[in-house]
Amino acid sequence: MNKEFKKRLRPMNSIPNLEAAEKIIDLKIIDYTEQWSSRKMKGFDFARERLQELFGQRYKQE
Repeated sequence: MNKEFKKRLRPMNSIPNLEAAEKIIDLKIIDYTEQWSSRKMKGFDFARERLQELFGQRYKQE
């Protein structure tokens, strides 16, 4: 991630102030978070189904 920040900030020698640099970093962090939050892990569907089954067995609603 640091490499990405350097890549974005280095060519922008005309950044007027610290707030502008912070805004660039904030937008990259938001983008990075969105990419990882929507990422699907291999095999998770099977694990989710199994966990729901185990949860249902342990906490049966009466």
